[in-house]
Amino acid sequence: MNWEGVGSIEVGPQDREVLVGPFLMDADQDTIWVKITQTSPPDDTWNYSYGLLSWRTVQGRELGTVKVYGHPDGETFKLSTGLPPAERYGDLYFTPRAYNRRWISIDTPPTWSLSFEAQSGQAIAGPPVFGTRATLGVFADAVNAGVSFAIRESLARILLTKP
Repeated sequence: MNWEGVGSIEVGPQDREVLVGPFLMDADQDTIWVKITQTSPPDDTWNYSYGLLSWRTVQGRELGTVKVYGHPDGETFKLSTGLPPAERYGDLYFTPRAYNRRWISIDTPPTWSLSFEAQSGQAIAGPPVFGTRATLGVFADAVNAGVSFAIRESLARILLTKP
Protein backbone atom coordinates (compact mmCIF):
# COMPACT_ATOMS: atom_id res chain seq x y z
CA MET A 1 0.00 0.00 0.00
CA ASN A 2 1.09 3.52 -0.65
CA TRP A 3 0.78 6.60 1.51
CA GLU A 4 -2.02 8.94 0.51
CA GLY A 5 -1.61 12.66 1.18
CA VAL A 6 -4.38 13.88 3.50
CA GLY A 7 -3.35 17.47 4.14
CA SER A 8 -1.00 19.95 5.75
CA ILE A 9 -1.76 22.32 8.62
CA GLU A 10 -0.20 25.19 10.55
CA VAL A 11 -1.21 25.55 14.18
CA GLY A 12 -0.51 28.07 16.90
CA PRO A 13 -1.02 28.01 20.67
CA GLN A 14 -4.58 29.39 20.42
CA ASP A 15 -5.83 26.86 17.85
CA ARG A 16 -8.29 24.24 18.98
CA GLU A 17 -9.51 21.48 16.69
CA VAL A 18 -8.11 21.68 13.14
CA LEU A 19 -9.44 19.74 10.14
CA VAL A 20 -6.56 17.99 8.36
CA GLY A 21 -8.59 16.45 5.55
CA PRO A 22 -10.86 13.60 4.47
CA PHE A 23 -9.82 9.96 4.36
CA LEU A 24 -11.70 6.99 2.92
CA MET A 25 -10.86 3.56 4.32
CA ASP A 26 -10.90 0.52 2.07
CA ALA A 27 -13.56 -2.13 2.71
CA ASP A 28 -13.06 -4.62 5.57
CA GLN A 29 -10.24 -2.65 7.17
CA ASP A 30 -9.92 -1.73 10.82
CA THR A 31 -6.86 0.50 11.13
CA ILE A 32 -5.52 3.78 9.78
CA TRP A 33 -1.79 4.44 9.94
CA VAL A 34 -0.97 8.15 9.80
CA LYS A 35 2.50 9.44 8.99
CA ILE A 36 3.04 12.93 10.41
CA THR A 37 6.01 14.99 9.26
CA GLN A 38 6.94 18.30 10.86
CA THR A 39 7.65 20.75 8.04
CA SER A 40 8.28 23.84 10.17
CA PRO A 41 10.50 24.44 12.00
CA PRO A 42 12.42 22.15 9.63
CA ASP A 43 15.49 21.26 11.69
CA ASP A 44 14.37 21.56 15.29
CA THR A 45 12.62 19.22 17.63
CA TRP A 46 9.33 20.87 18.51
CA ASN A 47 9.27 21.20 22.31
CA TYR A 48 6.21 23.39 22.80
CA SER A 49 3.36 20.93 22.40
CA TYR A 50 1.90 17.68 21.17
CA GLY A 51 -1.43 16.95 19.53
CA LEU A 52 -4.40 14.64 19.62
CA LEU A 53 -5.27 12.92 16.35
CA SER A 54 -8.64 11.38 15.54
CA TRP A 55 -10.61 10.19 12.53
CA ARG A 56 -14.24 11.24 12.77
CA THR A 57 -17.19 9.75 10.88
CA VAL A 58 -20.91 10.43 11.30
CA GLN A 59 -20.73 7.73 14.01
CA GLY A 60 -18.07 9.61 15.99
CA ARG A 61 -14.43 8.82 16.67
CA GLU A 62 -14.73 5.18 15.70
CA LEU A 63 -10.99 4.43 15.78
CA GLY A 64 -10.23 6.36 18.97
CA THR A 65 -7.81 9.21 19.56
CA VAL A 66 -4.01 9.05 19.81
CA LYS A 67 -1.42 11.41 21.27
CA VAL A 68 1.02 12.46 18.54
CA TYR A 69 4.21 14.47 18.23
CA GLY A 70 5.90 16.08 15.26
CA HIS A 71 9.37 15.31 14.01
CA PRO A 72 11.23 16.52 10.89
CA ASP A 73 11.96 12.89 9.92
CA GLY A 74 8.30 11.91 10.21
CA GLU A 75 6.67 9.39 12.51
CA THR A 76 3.84 6.91 12.01
CA PHE A 77 0.89 6.61 14.39
CA LYS A 78 -1.91 4.04 14.49
CA LEU A 79 -5.64 4.70 14.88
CA SER A 80 -7.46 1.47 15.76
CA THR A 81 -9.77 -0.07 18.32
CA GLY A 82 -9.41 -3.62 17.01
CA LEU A 83 -12.85 -3.49 15.38
CA PRO A 84 -13.70 -2.20 11.90
CA PRO A 85 -15.61 1.10 11.88
CA ALA A 86 -19.27 1.25 10.85
CA GLU A 87 -18.46 3.98 8.32
CA ARG A 88 -15.62 4.04 5.80
CA TYR A 89 -15.52 7.80 5.13
CA GLY A 90 -14.31 10.30 7.73
CA ASP A 91 -12.13 13.31 8.41
CA LEU A 92 -8.80 13.47 10.23
CA TYR A 93 -8.73 16.10 12.98
CA PHE A 94 -5.73 17.43 14.89
CA THR A 95 -6.05 19.17 18.26
CA PRO A 96 -2.84 20.88 19.44
CA ARG A 97 -2.13 20.79 23.17
CA ALA A 98 0.30 23.41 24.47
CA TYR A 99 2.09 21.89 27.46
CA ASN A 100 4.89 24.44 27.49
CA ARG A 101 3.82 27.94 28.61
CA ARG A 102 6.66 29.49 26.59
CA TRP A 103 4.70 28.91 23.38
CA ILE A 104 1.67 30.73 24.77
CA SER A 105 3.63 33.60 26.33
CA ILE A 106 5.81 34.50 23.29
CA ASP A 107 4.73 37.85 21.77
CA THR A 108 4.80 36.43 18.24
CA PRO A 109 4.47 32.67 18.75
CA PRO A 110 5.84 30.48 15.96
CA THR A 111 3.47 28.23 14.07
CA TRP A 112 3.88 24.49 14.02
CA SER A 113 3.52 23.06 10.51
CA LEU A 114 2.68 19.42 9.96
CA SER A 115 2.06 17.25 6.89
CA PHE A 116 -0.20 14.17 7.08
CA GLU A 117 -0.21 11.00 4.98
CA ALA A 118 -2.35 7.95 5.68
CA GLN A 119 -3.12 4.41 4.62
CA SER A 120 -5.66 1.93 5.88
CA GLY A 121 -5.31 -1.77 6.43
CA GLN A 122 -6.23 -4.66 8.62
CA ALA A 123 -4.30 -4.98 11.86
CA ILE A 124 -5.95 -8.24 12.86
CA ALA A 125 -6.72 -11.31 10.81
CA GLY A 126 -10.45 -12.01 10.95
CA PRO A 127 -13.02 -10.85 13.48
CA PRO A 128 -12.17 -10.77 17.18
CA VAL A 129 -13.06 -13.92 19.07
CA PHE A 130 -14.85 -13.25 22.33
CA GLY A 131 -14.84 -15.79 25.13
CA THR A 132 -11.82 -17.86 24.12
CA ARG A 133 -8.94 -15.48 24.76
CA ALA A 134 -8.29 -11.92 25.94
CA THR A 135 -9.24 -9.75 22.97
CA LEU A 136 -7.25 -6.67 24.01
CA GLY A 137 -4.51 -8.31 26.04
CA VAL A 138 -6.25 -7.53 29.32
CA PHE A 139 -5.42 -10.93 30.79
CA ALA A 140 -2.47 -11.70 28.55
CA ASP A 141 0.63 -12.90 30.31
CA ALA A 142 3.06 -10.82 28.26
CA VAL A 143 5.98 -11.00 30.71
CA ASN A 144 5.59 -14.53 32.04
CA ALA A 145 4.28 -13.27 35.37
CA GLY A 146 2.17 -16.39 35.98
CA VAL A 147 -1.26 -15.19 34.85
CA SER A 148 -3.62 -17.72 33.32
CA PHE A 149 -7.36 -17.66 32.81
CA ALA A 150 -10.29 -19.63 31.50
CA ILE A 151 -13.82 -18.59 30.58
CA ARG A 152 -16.63 -21.08 31.19
CA GLU A 153 -20.35 -20.38 31.16
CA SER A 154 -19.77 -16.60 31.00
CA LEU A 155 -17.57 -16.69 34.10
CA ALA A 156 -13.90 -15.75 33.92
CA ARG A 157 -11.53 -17.62 36.19
CA ILE A 158 -8.12 -16.02 36.72
CA LEU A 159 -5.23 -17.93 38.25
CA LEU A 160 -2.18 -16.06 39.51
CA THR A 161 0.91 -18.13 40.20
CA LYS A 162 4.37 -17.22 41.30
CA PRO A 163 6.87 -17.67 38.47
